[in-house]
Amino acid sequence: MKKTLYHTALYMGLAVLAMVFLLPVLWMVATSLKNPVDDTSLALPSKPVWGNYAEAWRTGGFSAAFFNTMFIGIGAVVISILAGLPMAYSFARYRVRGRGALSGSLFALRILPEMVFLLPLYAMYRKLGLFDTKIGMILAFQIITLPYCVWLLRSFILQVPVDLEEAARVDGCSEWLVLWRVTLPVIAPGVVASSVLSFIAVWTSLLFPLALSYSQSQTVSVTIANFKGYGTFNWPIMAAASVIATIPQILFFGLINRYLVAGLTMGGVKE
Repeated sequence: MKKTLYHTALYMGLAVLAMVFLLPVLWMVATSLKNPVDDTSLALPSKPVWGNYAEAWRTGGFSAAFFNTMFIGIGAVVISILAGLPMAYSFARYRVRGRGALSGSLFALRILPEMVFLLPLYAMYRKLGLFDTKIGMILAFQIITLPYCVWLLRSFILQVPVDLEEAARVDGCSEWLVLWRVTLPVIAPGVVASSVLSFIAVWTSLLFPLALSYSQSQTVSVTIANFKGYGTFNWPIMAAASVIATIPQILFFGLINRYLVAGLTMGGVKE
């Protein structure tokens, strides 16, 4: 009886917590279907204005920003995985002098606030011609995504049995072949988890795009923020744009949910 009451209370508490997190999403969806003159209550309007989504897509260069963000996000993740995987492997497998200091510096780089990097990056990008370019944004986001990928991938590699790699070396595989043909297939779910979480970090970032882009490489977060007028906010259009910006993340999670859960579970074992 006590066990049943405990489980009932637990599920009720989780349901309430889920509703708390879902409430802003429901408010956003409801607002996206209203007229600008309507209030911003949670209730759905009697006549949903579906045209808000088309107007949001056409307003303020949102469609271009959407594809910019997709390109920048994928580019940043690809570079972070390609560069981060060998780094993570070396941190996990090799005992070399200075490894702790280097890995600690990488971790410190990740936990520093983005604001610390904005002024130096802005000055450098102005001189190098990288300001307001997609390549510049991809490189800037390595400050966020590369340390993140390295630390996640390291935790996944630590769980791969060393005997598998030793057997491959006995068969004549080089270190690169061991990494790409033995270790990488085993930690594939972890690579997926690292890629998704890094992509979400890029997709939702505001400070880097706000400081390092102007018109050619704007992202959805900056474009949505620019929907506001002078002293006014067009809440339905902003909410519709936010819903559109959320859809790729939901679809992405839905398509690779199994691999994402497997990767996060794989990385949950202590060293």
